[in-house]
Amino acid sequence: MYNRTEISNALVLAGVRVALAALSVLFFFSCSSKDVLEEIEDINTDSTDPMRFSCQMDQGTPQQRATSTLLTTDFLVNTYKAYATSKQQTVMPNYHVEYYTRGNAWSGTLQHFWDYTTIEGQYEKFWDYSNFPYRFHAVAPYTNNQARVKMDDHNLSIHAPYYYQTCLNGTVQTRMADCTLTTEEAEPYIAAQVHRGTDGKDTDILAIDPAKANVNNTTTTRHREVWMPFHHLNSKIRFAVYSLHPWATENLLYIKDLTIKVTSDNFVTAATGYEASCGGTGTNDDPYTSWRDLSAYSGFTGITRQPALSLPTLFTFEGGRNVAGNDLRLAQTQKTAFFLQCTEGIMQLPQTNVTMTVSFKVYDQNDQVYLTFTDVPIEIEIDGTYHPYHTWQSGYIYTYYLILGGIGDKLELSFTCTLTPWEYVNGSLSTDLEH
Repeated sequence: MYNRTEISNALVLAGVRVALAALSVLFFFSCSSKDVLEEIEDINTDSTDPMRFSCQMDQGTPQQRATSTLLTTDFLVNTYKAYATSKQQTVMPNYHVEYYTRGNAWSGTLQHFWDYTTIEGQYEKFWDYSNFPYRFHAVAPYTNNQARVKMDDHNLSIHAPYYYQTCLNGTVQTRMADCTLTTEEAEPYIAAQVHRGTDGKDTDILAIDPAKANVNNTTTTRHREVWMPFHHLNSKIRFAVYSLHPWATENLLYIKDLTIKVTSDNFVTAATGYEASCGGTGTNDDPYTSWRDLSAYSGFTGITRQPALSLPTLFTFEGGRNVAGNDLRLAQTQKTAFFLQCTEGIMQLPQTNVTMTVSFKVYDQNDQVYLTFTDVPIEIEIDGTYHPYHTWQSGYIYTYYLILGGIGDKLELSFTCTLTPWEYVNGSLSTDLEH
C-alpha cells in the first residue's frame, strides 16, 4: 500500500511529466523552421513510389574517356515539388546523400549506390503526383558548411577557390593564383540542375549541348529514374598529335622535348568562388535558366590574372622512342592521335583571348633530329583565316591537335581544335532499383 505522501509525490511527478511533454510539443512547433514543417507536410501516404538514388556511367572509346566517368562521392541536394508555383515546397532541404559500394555476387562486379535514408533526420521521400513539376538542385562533393556552399530554389553560392592546372611530363599539377603548386582541388565543387515538368519530361538545365538537354524522355512515367548529370564549372584542355605525311606511314617518327607555353597577358589563374542565380519564368515551357552563363563567362568571383612572363610552362612532354604510343605510324588520324601522356587533360578557368606557342622535335628511326619546331603560335584555321586567340568556356573540353603534314620529305605543322561538352560525372535518381 502507498501512503498519502507517496501518492502526493507520484501525482506531482505525473503532473511534471505532462507539463514537460506539453512544453516540448509547444517548443517544437514554436521553434520549427519552415523547412521542418514542410518535411511533415511532404510525407505523402497516398504514394508508394519512393525516391532513391543510384548512379550510372557512360561508356566510350579512349578518345572519349575525358567526357564521362562515375560520381564516386557524397553530394548535397535540394528537391522542390510544385516548383515555381504558389504550392512550392521543399522536399529535401540540404539532404546529405551518401555514396557506397558493394559486390554483386552474381556478376562479381562492384555495384554503386547513393542513399539518403541512412542520415539521421532525413526521411524517405515519395513522389507526389498532384504537385508537379519537380526540381533537383545538387552540388558535389557534399558539405554542410554553408559558409562554403549555399543553394536554394534560385541561387548558388560557392565560396571556395578554383585553380588552373599544368601538366609536366605526364604529371598534372594544380596551381594557385600566384602560380605556385598546391595540393588543393582545382575545382572544389560541381553542380547539377534537373527539372521534371508536369508533362513528365526531364530537362538538364546545365546541359551545354541542346541535343542532350532533354534526358530520359522515352517514357513519361513520372516516377521513373531521373538522370542527374553533374557538370563542371571549369573548362579543360588537352593536346594530341598525329601525322598526315605519307613518309610517316612506313618509317618511325617520334616526338621529343615538347613544350607549350601561354604567351598572352592577363591569363586567369584562379577565382575565389562562384555565384549564380536562375532566370526565366520557371514554367513547364520555360524552366529557370542555368546557373552557368556561357555567353558572358560570368559567375566566377575574385578572379586573379597573371602576365605571361610570370606563368610557368603549361605543358611539357619529354618523349622518346621508348614511350608507349609515341610512334606516328600509329597516329594517322584524329581517332588514333597520340595524347602525349595526358589523355584526361588539364583544368583551366574559363576565359578569352588566350594565346599559346608550341616547341618540339621530331626524331627519325635512327634517333636523329628530323625536324625542329620552335615557338610556333597555335593558330586554328577556319575558312582560310588563322585565329591565334582561344576562348575556353565553362563545361567544355578543348582538344588541340598538332598535325604533321606536308609534301615530299618536308614536314609542316598545322593545328585544329575540337570542342566537346565536358559531361564528366553522371548520376541518376531512381525509384525502381533492384538491390
